[in-house]
Amino acid sequence: MKQLRRRLLVMLLILSGFLSATCQAQYSVLKGNEPRIRAILYHSDNPRALIYYNNQRFHVVDKMRLDDEWYVEQIRRESILFKKSSTQTFAEIYLNPPKRARNHRDWSFFGHPIALWEAIELLAHGFGYQALMHFQAGGAVIPGSHDSNLQNMLRKVIPPHHRFAVVGPLLLVLPVQPSGEDWKEVLNRMTKSSPGLLTLRYPGLNKPGVIISRGDDIQFILRKISLGGKVPIQFPRDLHFPVYASFRSVPFAQILSNTVYLNQCIIIEREEGLEVTPWPRQILQRRPYADYPLIQSLPIEPQDGSGPTPPPIVTEHLLKHPLVYQNPDDL
Repeated sequence: MKQLRRRLLVMLLILSGFLSATCQAQYSVLKGNEPRIRAILYHSDNPRALIYYNNQRFHVVDKMRLDDEWYVEQIRRESILFKKSSTQTFAEIYLNPPKRARNHRDWSFFGHPIALWEAIELLAHGFGYQALMHFQAGGAVIPGSHDSNLQNMLRKVIPPHHRFAVVGPLLLVLPVQPSGEDWKEVLNRMTKSSPGLLTLRYPGLNKPGVIISRGDDIQFILRKISLGGKVPIQFPRDLHFPVYASFRSVPFAQILSNTVYLNQCIIIEREEGLEVTPWPRQILQRRPYADYPLIQSLPIEPQDGSGPTPPPIVTEHLLKHPLVYQNPDDL
């Protein structure tokens, strides 16, 4: 009888604890101002999701906090379990994608229409890659597939007239003909670049850096690399294009070289530092006007019997290259 009473007492204690926990973890009714789930990349080992909340985009994982109120408790294949700090209640928000999953296996990537870079960044982070996309690439993507590896998943996601390449730990995405040049030529030019040689003159470029850019201007990115790698970088004043890159703990030399060459620019070593300038084909494709002052043909008439008239003297180049100098004490 004593053993039976003890067992009953233990069961009652367990039941009371379960009821108290249930009372604390109540589910609340959604009101419409909650986080919106745009896409879920699910795998039991590394689930992650793209969430829109308060006019911001969040790449979230389990146990990640959006703000003081919303906490990501668990990412599931078709929903996310959130916890609200103020009320200590839970809310399970479902994805409800336009494409439904027929079966569940390996990696699942489902969601609503999102931008190409949003999909690339999510896939790269999920599979453990760095990512870089050409500024002319883009388009809408509707995730809705299962697969076991990154390459097969990308073939189902990449829009028409786009290509991708996986070079070591780096995922590259670009159009078939960026600025009229074949995409393979761009990749070949990248392979000929030597980021390691830049570090011989500027050891600061060996320092690992973090660049997460979702459309920042190239001049802003070059200034960040200049400050992080402690190297002067100059560039044309009118050089502007958005940068789509995700580098984490990568040497600044590799970040600089890959970003510049994939976007059809080159790096020139000058006496006063490094210069980033567009590749000649890119110059012709990008600008409808001449870079240099136009020199009209002049009639060949001798002056004082000394020969043809010389061309006019150009005192200043139209392209001024602003220099980004660091504190001399830091160099």
